[in-house]
Amino acid sequence: MSQNAISQLERDLIKTLNEEYSFYQSLYILLDKQRDLIKYNKEEHLLDLFTEIERCHVRIRESEGKVATLRDRQPAAFRIAAVHPEVKKLVNCIVTLVKKNISLVQENEGYARERHDRIKQELENLKNSGKILNYLQEHDPIPQFVNGKQ
Repeated sequence: MSQNAISQLERDLIKTLNEEYSFYQSLYILLDKQRDLIKYNKEEHLLDLFTEIERCHVRIRESEGKVATLRDRQPAAFRIAAVHPEVKKLVNCIVTLVKKNISLVQENEGYARERHDRIKQELENLKNSGKILNYLQEHDPIPQFVNGKQ
């Protein structure tokens, strides 16, 4: 295993990690946008955003595959390249972004759950209102007396 091969692997790893860091930054922006749409009841673009996030799930699997490919090609050189300071820095940055993304996802789930519960309650209230209206409409109207006159 030559120093040149390790240096090349370090460069490849740094390039890949930079791409992944950029991707996770974009994912954070998407999740933040999703939070605002859910929080402020702006449904018009929500489906597009969910579709984009589904594409991100596929991209995350590709990311894992890229790094696994680099690791599997030359496991010994990969371990040496992984201790490079720039690689460590990028990995730490990506880990931090992933934690922030997870936090945002949990926050979004909370907003979505609250919204779902509120909509469910509103539907239940509408159903009860409908039952009351049906009950009132089942009886024939009775003449009302006003001041003793019909």
